[in-house]
Amino acid sequence: MYIEFLVEEYSTEVTLSIIVPKIIGSEHILKIHNFQNKDRLLQRLPQRMQAYANFVTDDCRIVVLVDEDREDCIELKKRLCEASSVVTKKKGNIVLHRIVVEELESWFLGDVPAIRAEYEKIPDSLSQQAKFRNPDAIKGGTWEQLDRILKKYGYETGLQKSEFAQRVTPHMDVENNQSRSFQVFRDGLRRIINFV
Repeated sequence: MYIEFLVEEYSTEVTLSIIVPKIIGSEHILKIHNFQNKDRLLQRLPQRMQAYANFVTDDCRIVVLVDEDREDCIELKKRLCEASSVVTKKKGNIVLHRIVVEELESWFLGDVPAIRAEYEKIPDSLSQQAKFRNPDAIKGGTWEQLDRILKKYGYETGLQKSEFAQRVTPHMDVENNQSRSFQVFRDGLRRIINFV
């Protein structure tokens, strides 16, 4: 299976390059397109989908992954689906739209042992705190929250997104992540590669 991912930033690209083979195996060919920001991805999505509608083969899947960023999830998903309708009308259900609630960092906060594998000063009890049991519900930005945690426990530089993704993602347990948006992404990805 050939899978094209459309993402909004480099840290997501890094994360997917490591985590996707852990979710669906390494026998698939992955191509990750980083649009550098969400606005650019959303702006170019209709044109990109039109191109896919004209050349994509039956063994190809397309995954669009964006951060929620405190937007209305229903409206954002509707916008993604509308942009992709040209492909799905022609090729069937080969496009997966997923929204990371609220930001990619919620996936990391959903796996505290993975964070601790690289940042040992962070206490294991972090995942027991009420606010971290459901990382997708963290208010005020998961990036900001993770940055504060790192600084609180002595990591002076705070959260450097791409470096953090490269260090922590290899330790992530795809079956036990507490982030609901990660679970939905994982399960949707597994489903779409089995779609015939």
